[in-house]
Amino acid sequence: MNHLPHGWAETTLDDLAEINPGRLGDVAADTHISFVPMPAVSDTEGEIVSPSIRPFAEVSKGYTQFRDGDVIFAKITPCMENGKIAVARGLENGMACGSTEFHVVRPLGDISPDFIWRYLRQKSFRNDAEALMTGAVGQRRVPANFLKEQTFALPPLPEQRRIVAKIDSLTGKSKRARDHLDHIPRLVEKYKQAVLAAAFRGDLTRDWREQNRSASWSNNELASLKAQREAYLNARRGSRLHVNRAVGALPVPTGWFDAQLADVGRLQVGYAYKSKWYAPDGVRLLRGANIAPGKITWDDEARLPVELAEEYRAYSLDAGDIVIAMDRPVISSGLKVARIEAQDAGCLLVQRVARYAPSELVEPDYVWHLINSQHFIEHAVTQATGSDLPHISSNDILTTPIPLPCLAEQREIARRVTVAFSWIDRLAADATSARKLIDHLDQTILAKAFQGELVPQDPADEPATILLERIRAERTAAPKPKRGRRKAA
Repeated sequence: MNHLPHGWAETTLDDLAEINPGRLGDVAADTHISFVPMPAVSDTEGEIVSPSIRPFAEVSKGYTQFRDGDVIFAKITPCMENGKIAVARGLENGMACGSTEFHVVRPLGDISPDFIWRYLRQKSFRNDAEALMTGAVGQRRVPANFLKEQTFALPPLPEQRRIVAKIDSLTGKSKRARDHLDHIPRLVEKYKQAVLAAAFRGDLTRDWREQNRSASWSNNELASLKAQREAYLNARRGSRLHVNRAVGALPVPTGWFDAQLADVGRLQVGYAYKSKWYAPDGVRLLRGANIAPGKITWDDEARLPVELAEEYRAYSLDAGDIVIAMDRPVISSGLKVARIEAQDAGCLLVQRVARYAPSELVEPDYVWHLINSQHFIEHAVTQATGSDLPHISSNDILTTPIPLPCLAEQREIARRVTVAFSWIDRLAADATSARKLIDHLDQTILAKAFQGELVPQDPADEPATILLERIRAERTAAPKPKRGRRKAA
């Protein structure tokens, strides 16, 4: 700090604030105060959100105590690195108790808590704090002395206020931009579903049909479709699992075949392997836990010895197979459906997971898009049984209506959907990049602020050295808190 801006002074946080000042003092037991557990501090906004209200007597022991105007700083990993740091505002009766994993920073004199909060929120400051954490893995904490001993450049009080106002103005704009960008993923999914709905209504390729009037099903293809349908109905005839074919039906444009998934593919449900057969090495087993929306994940693996897996080759999955989790098929992040890629081929299908293999009468990408559409999701939710663990049957999957144009139009629909999705995904990727740039911009603003480069210096401002002298004098003159054993009630 050899080149401090005009009027600034080198100091430590210990000169400007009390670190962990202790108890609130005499508070009536029935006084209602705010209670702030760690989850009540937003790591993105750096604010206390949704604290609860408790009687003081209920939370006075075993929790950190603080008051309006204090800055609370999460000292434990990973909360500190994530930015759980906030100014206490609007507390019930101006007081709070909270997690013991907070350090409390109480500004002295006229030092703004927002100025200190902004300083602590710098990524560079948190990186330094992370490097000096102590304790075991998973329980590492920032020691109080780190806060006390960190040196930084202090601007004059009027400049502090100008800095805070400027940061608030700039980050307010970036927050609005961030909020807009945070809506992009939801809009992306909504737009993709709109594209799929248009595809299966026939709207997406209406112009194509006008230009290709001769494209249609051949007599042999129609005969094959009808034969497949009859075979499925005969197999299910009289079964209590049979579902009315009209459930969830979609409008079918002229020339399209009113089909179901049973008409254009084969479904297989996995085998119930015994857990005692599992081994550290061998052939992977594809379970419901391995199917995430749109992808296969092997975070939780189970394997079958190679010699035993040979007996179950009929359940071996091929690249291009569509797999569907039959238990909890729809989760908050989407439908648990994925396609087997080349690197996953050869894994074995497990009970409560279904493999759908499209026939030669349907374009595989066309079926893939239909199964990922809102149409299939609504069908699965409607047919699912069980409240604690919703599940769908093989019959529920196979009776999904699928409006089926001729193969040439199926391929054109799949191509147009792919093009549209590619464009949408590029927009989403651009939004993600913009989100990262905004986060970087916020940190750049903070860095410039505490280097004296964000607002102009005013020679008329009282130097920070005088402010520090005044704080020290007030601190010396302040009565020392009495310490002693509390009397028994």
